[in-house]
Amino acid sequence: MWEINQLLNLVPYDFERLVAHLFDKMGYNTRSTQQSRDGGVDIEISIDNFGLSHRWLVQAKRYSGPVGVKEVREYGSLSYRENVDGVIIVTTSSFTGEGRKEGAKHNIKLIEGPLLTEMLNHYCPDEGESFHRKGRGVDVLETGEEVFGRHSATIEGDRIWLVLTKKHMYFEKITITLFSKKKELIRRIDASSIIGLKQDTNLLYIVIDEKNPEVLALSVREPKNFAENLELFRPSFLRGETLLKFEKEKKGCLVLTNRRFLMMDKGNTEIIRLKDIAGAEIEKQGILHKDKLAILESKESITRHIYDVENASEWGEAILKGLGKE
Repeated sequence: MWEINQLLNLVPYDFERLVAHLFDKMGYNTRSTQQSRDGGVDIEISIDNFGLSHRWLVQAKRYSGPVGVKEVREYGSLSYRENVDGVIIVTTSSFTGEGRKEGAKHNIKLIEGPLLTEMLNHYCPDEGESFHRKGRGVDVLETGEEVFGRHSATIEGDRIWLVLTKKHMYFEKITITLFSKKKELIRRIDASSIIGLKQDTNLLYIVIDEKNPEVLALSVREPKNFAENLELFRPSFLRGETLLKFEKEKKGCLVLTNRRFLMMDKGNTEIIRLKDIAGAEIEKQGILHKDKLAILESKESITRHIYDVENASEWGEAILKGLGKE
């Protein structure tokens, strides 16, 4: 029998493959798109009976949280762009109320987790265990670690795959030439070194500390899905230090955790331990009198550190909260 937990344990690519297989069993002609395609389409399905032809686009979302109106609207626009009869969004979770309304407005068919398992148990009743085992067996590294997430990303202009296991995050680079395809693991990050992550409009920032604090700026194809996969091994990196606030600014990155404040700029890192912070103040400087953040570091004497931040009040409140003085 198919169950939601079983589907959530599949890597995203295998979940897309399963959804395509389901529609194939239902009598549709199916075509899965390339993983590297950025058009937002996972699967194309069509059926042609007695000259009546229908073509739909299918988006498969292996999520644990609900799918919102923004994503429904984004995928719904594909029906107009691709000139098809409609769009189907299949998820392991559910849709928000606004998402359902948006779907009804634009003829978007929404398939939630309970209905999906019901369809799988009807059309593929004896394939659950074998498909899951096959999917797991395909995605295992030579180290013996089982992969539960594989995501297309770009870092410093290089296209890579982020490969997630319960212990590590691997950076995998694939080089394709006319006669060969080379797969290379170029970096490994221990899960225990991950402090937290911050999603911006176009980038995902991961704060880590192996030998030295570092911020990785990644462009991930599906940042929400990647963030959800990180949560699957979150217990591995809950080591006491957690990210409280993050900001990318011209000179570098400002990072606040429950242990320290860091100003990171091109390999140079200024660290102030929270236990050495006597207070945080708002200071006006310059002709425009823009608010700046002043951190008072207390050791043998008081040292005043000034930082140009987007919202000095918010940073001050976050620091006081970290000190337990809110």
